[in-house]
Amino acid sequence: MNVENPFAISFSGTRNRIALIAGLTVLTLGGNLLGLALGAPEGLLPLPALPLSIPIILASYWYPRRGILFSVCLAAVYAVTVFLLSPSASLFALTILPRAVFLVLVGGVVALLATRLRESEQQMIQIIEFLPDATFAIDREGKVIAWNRAIEEMTGVKKDAILGRGGYEHAVPFYGEQRPLLADRVLQGDPEAGYPSVRRVGDVLISEIYTPHLRSGRGAHIMFAATALLDRDGRVAGAIESIRDVTDEVMTEAALQNASRQLNTLSGILRTDLSNRLAILYGHLSAGVTKFDDPEVLSFIDNLHEAANGIRRQIEISHEFRDIGASPPAWIPVQEAVRNAAAGLFFGPVSLQAWTERLEVFADLHLATVFTHLFENALAPATGATRIVVTYQLRPEGCAIIVEDDGTGIPDAEKEGLFVQNAEGYGHGLLLAHEILAITGIAIRETGTYGTGARFEILVPSEGCRVV
Repeated sequence: MNVENPFAISFSGTRNRIALIAGLTVLTLGGNLLGLALGAPEGLLPLPALPLSIPIILASYWYPRRGILFSVCLAAVYAVTVFLLSPSASLFALTILPRAVFLVLVGGVVALLATRLRESEQQMIQIIEFLPDATFAIDREGKVIAWNRAIEEMTGVKKDAILGRGGYEHAVPFYGEQRPLLADRVLQGDPEAGYPSVRRVGDVLISEIYTPHLRSGRGAHIMFAATALLDRDGRVAGAIESIRDVTDEVMTEAALQNASRQLNTLSGILRTDLSNRLAILYGHLSAGVTKFDDPEVLSFIDNLHEAANGIRRQIEISHEFRDIGASPPAWIPVQEAVRNAAAGLFFGPVSLQAWTERLEVFADLHLATVFTHLFENALAPATGATRIVVTYQLRPEGCAIIVEDDGTGIPDAEKEGLFVQNAEGYGHGLLLAHEILAITGIAIRETGTYGTGARFEILVPSEGCRVV
């Protein structure tokens, strides 16, 4: 990244710099000699070495490696001329030599600082240059001060053709016209103008937009991320923007959504067809019960009826699985999910207490369905529960949402198969709950003691929970 300085603005060319250094050297050294010629041993100024430090500072700043040599030569010329022309040459060790050493020290310090500054600039340039994302930076005037390799490849515009250019020329490769990009909006303090759905992540502004001029005119979906560059006083000195081509991701997401819709349509057709055929089968089984009175035949019909019930349950579960994962996960208030789940159930004499205010988890949008199935199993008459409590605990590894009741609980022998397909008993619907939670890496386990009630722990990783 280029750091502007007052000298570089007017004297950017090598010839101009050398001419300036030479002119100042002749002027200051000549003035010192003139003072000596007029009989002033100390020169025209009280400290004649100070004017000589000006060309030394410039030479050491612009050319650090040669600046020290230049300062040594100029100091030597100064010392020799003063020694030869000054009437007080006997004071050489007390006046002339310290001043010559001072000039050398000035050149050395400036050269060292200039070298460190260039190393820092070079490191910053390399960092920006080799970033995988297309990146550019502008100063307060909107002029481009950085343009890395990735953005060269994306736009086909070389850095030599764009560095130092203003007037929104850096937007032409993206829009075909000179208009503000997100970095320019950051400088103007109006990032939302011209960019839909701008979102802020810390100090970074992010937006996605379609640009028709990239990819050889085929267009591309672009994600912009921009932030301000601050000086050491906290004032805005410019802005930097990274640009990522997300066209492939957008196309993949669209294809997945289309595939999901087609699969849902197909599965809906299959469910409807199976349900119709099951209705016919149930009709035949009901007719068989009234038509036959042989115990063996009736037992056989009961077995067929139970098998048909199993098929019906499979259809119900497949219907519930239909929309899982169709929408991206989000931060969901747990108390709201518990409230939504309870709204669709009849609790009767069973009380529900939820102590999950302010807790949010990053989960699939069907999180309420998880609590629905946990409540349904606790409300089953066989459990004998009279109270359901939902709480949470913050742990080093994350957060545990605890759903427990005071019913009979679950035998240890049955816990292992709770989250697999289970047609009967307490595990009904828990497979679906397990799969919903697994989408965002959330686990679930049962830790209750048989005879005192069931206790389910929903284990949320640390990055997936927060208290707001």
